[in-house]
Amino acid sequence: MPRKYLLILWVLSLLVVSRTSPAQQKTINFDELETTVNQELKATKTPGAAIAVIVGDQVVFSRGFGVSSIEAQTPVTPDTLFRIASTTKMLTAAALVVLAEQGKIKLDEPIGKYVKGLTPGLSRVTVHQLLTHTAGLRDSSSYYGPHDDSALAAFVHQWTDDYLIGNPGEVYSYSNIGYGLAAFVLEAVTGRPFADAINDLLFQPLGMRRTTLRPTEAMTYPLSQGHEVLSGQTNPTVVRPFADDSRYWANGGVFTSATDFARFAIAFVNGGKLEGKQVLSPQVIEKLSTPYVSIPGGNTAERPGYAYGLNVRDYRGVRVLQHGGLRIGFGSLVRFVPEYQLAVIVLTNKSDTLFLRSLEKATELAVPLKPRIPVSPKQPLTMSEAERQSYAGTYQNAPDYLRLELVIIDGKLFMRQPGASEKSEVVKVGDNTFSAGGQEFVLISEASGKIKYLHIAGHALRRL
Repeated sequence: MPRKYLLILWVLSLLVVSRTSPAQQKTINFDELETTVNQELKATKTPGAAIAVIVGDQVVFSRGFGVSSIEAQTPVTPDTLFRIASTTKMLTAAALVVLAEQGKIKLDEPIGKYVKGLTPGLSRVTVHQLLTHTAGLRDSSSYYGPHDDSALAAFVHQWTDDYLIGNPGEVYSYSNIGYGLAAFVLEAVTGRPFADAINDLLFQPLGMRRTTLRPTEAMTYPLSQGHEVLSGQTNPTVVRPFADDSRYWANGGVFTSATDFARFAIAFVNGGKLEGKQVLSPQVIEKLSTPYVSIPGGNTAERPGYAYGLNVRDYRGVRVLQHGGLRIGFGSLVRFVPEYQLAVIVLTNKSDTLFLRSLEKATELAVPLKPRIPVSPKQPLTMSEAERQSYAGTYQNAPDYLRLELVIIDGKLFMRQPGASEKSEVVKVGDNTFSAGGQEFVLISEASGKIKYLHIAGHALRRL
């Protein structure tokens, strides 16, 4: 073989090796992960879970734990379907970005260009704002409702401009119905029901054959039941009836398995490649991964932000993208560490259950994380009477969903539900940063200096 050709092969081999992450170069012993998962199953009384770990372009760990139903005692496998709640958002976002890459929509154009019958205020928001929770939409949730495809359009057409709590692009405020409106745009442009459109644009190209939004399709495969602990009981029971509302499928309705979700994860950490094929363009992955907006509050050292359907932050020396989901009967966590081509998927079948320790253990085993830096408690700061007066008022995201009062009683500032007797004293802990009942929140001013929003738990509440 010519010497020049051998030199080229040698250079190429160096390039290939240089792209191999440290996580790919070592053999990972997952015994500690299995121990951690079993401990969390026992501690939380969760019937079952499924875990997948992806390094590079390979699933290096995939296992089911426990049972899919405490009644049937069917073992969970990596192919068992779970409903993944808000982790759905990254998939909804991916479908819309694919549609934009096809040239059928522009993410930064008002959605009134693509859909008719919306109010003037709703017509001027963009898909970009909807996917980044900056459209100024209130939040809401529902677990029981209609099951048919037409319900989403009927729901959206009922909205008024009262659903807007602020100007588009003004503030980050988590909104489940914002993703519903984005899905309605997808329906209008494709002429297909959302469940079919996302299947065409995302699930089928990725080979996610069993992933679906429709319960009647999910039940034809091995399907986990949802579980919850009812009031007065200590052990979980099967949720009946099965929670479903097609109006909210786009923000939390996907059924998938660890096996199927791993295909999306592999493509995500490999620039859109799966099994040697470019199934999603690198531009789609880049757009999904880019943090577009800062999230008020939290640990500022972590630079918390939001991309499309993904939270982004610096964590123990690496940049992490992740999202969690909770709904009646289920919980989910998905984490990506693109620098190391790592993805971790954790699916559980009990309400209000996120296996955070298992997520951390999987990450630690695969990635050289820096030691945790202890966070010092924030010291209380003094507030003048004038400050307290400027903060007092009623703040609302949605009348029936999230509404709080800051009230002055005996010279002190308190937070409470409107009219409630139970209250928590407000302590100032930083510049426009406060704490009440162990929950930190931020007050956001408009240009004049007047307080406009109370930002708590990812939601903006507008001052009335």
